[in-house]
Amino acid sequence: MSFETSLPMCSPATCENTALYVHIPFCRSICAYCDFARAGYHPVLAERYLDQLQRELNDRVPADAPIRTVYIGGGTPTALNAGQLRRLLKMLERWTDKAREVTIETNPEAVSEELITCLKQGHVNRVSLGVQSADDGMLKRLGRRHTWDQTVRAVDLLQRQGLTNLSCDLMYSLPGQSRMMWQKTLRQAVSLQVPHLSLYSLTIEEHSAFGRSGQQPLDDQTESEMYFEAVDFLRAQGYQHYEISNFARPGRQSQHNLQYWKYHDFYGVGLGASGKLGNFRYDNTRNFQQYLAGQWVAERIDLSETDRQFEMLMMNLRLAEGLDLRRYDQCFSIPFEQRYAAALQRCLNSGWLTLHDSILQPTEQGMALLNSVLEEFMD
Repeated sequence: MSFETSLPMCSPATCENTALYVHIPFCRSICAYCDFARAGYHPVLAERYLDQLQRELNDRVPADAPIRTVYIGGGTPTALNAGQLRRLLKMLERWTDKAREVTIETNPEAVSEELITCLKQGHVNRVSLGVQSADDGMLKRLGRRHTWDQTVRAVDLLQRQGLTNLSCDLMYSLPGQSRMMWQKTLRQAVSLQVPHLSLYSLTIEEHSAFGRSGQQPLDDQTESEMYFEAVDFLRAQGYQHYEISNFARPGRQSQHNLQYWKYHDFYGVGLGASGKLGNFRYDNTRNFQQYLAGQWVAERIDLSETDRQFEMLMMNLRLAEGLDLRRYDQCFSIPFEQRYAAALQRCLNSGWLTLHDSILQPTEQGMALLNSVLEEFMD
């Protein structure tokens, strides 16, 4: 189905959406754990993809939409060649030149002075690096193309060229990864003096290389120990644990991702992208042929008030700052403490949540056991 026939357009006057996600599915190599919508880079396919992405942007996102955050993810957006990357940033310029945060994902081996110049000219002011590990052997096993030394050089070059708002992705619970290896990765990451770190435990996806070869993450106990070691260590180093998997120096949280976690609307464009507009969410197709034919949307999910009540709770409880019940009560026809009275009391009694001045917050234990917390609130 096409966007025009399946999703209503919101006008700039009525749409409160201020976030835009743009998916670039190309990679120079495919990591062993990856199951995102992605493909090996091919210049002709990339040109056709950008043609269709331009059409989708024109039809989906109002030119004067008050976009405050743009996130260009993948895949690896910088897998595009220099001309294609400049073209991508130019087509986004109507929003990025006014946005307060413009993030792009890249890998350490791709960072160069030429790339940085291109990014700065394209209004990018935040870079997310796929670091994953400080152990070169583990990086090779993951199918990564960089070494730790390349990570150090990339961060240094970005910082010297004025792109200091950096985030590094790190992974744990990897096959063959010891706790000592994980602790070394944490220490080395902190030594980079980047203001933001995102930590992800390995999930084996069926269609990834790891999934096809039968690889398994570490046992639950070891994974839990790695998580809490990271929480304690990063807090001691001055990072705020502001979301389950994310840590930041004061004032350096990911403004774009906060739009998701606070359950605001957002546009998603590109292969496999998702978005939320008012009372529905949508998922774009992951099929290249359909996308290039203009059949962008694979599924529209209409959200009842009950759905939205639970989703707002679920997303906000990922955050250390929690859920403002006053905002919740303004959004829905029934107050939170009436809608979820029994579940709320159970979670307060369990020490998973606290409630003070209408702010419902997860404790550290509650963040770590979020799935158990949410089960209490399910109908």
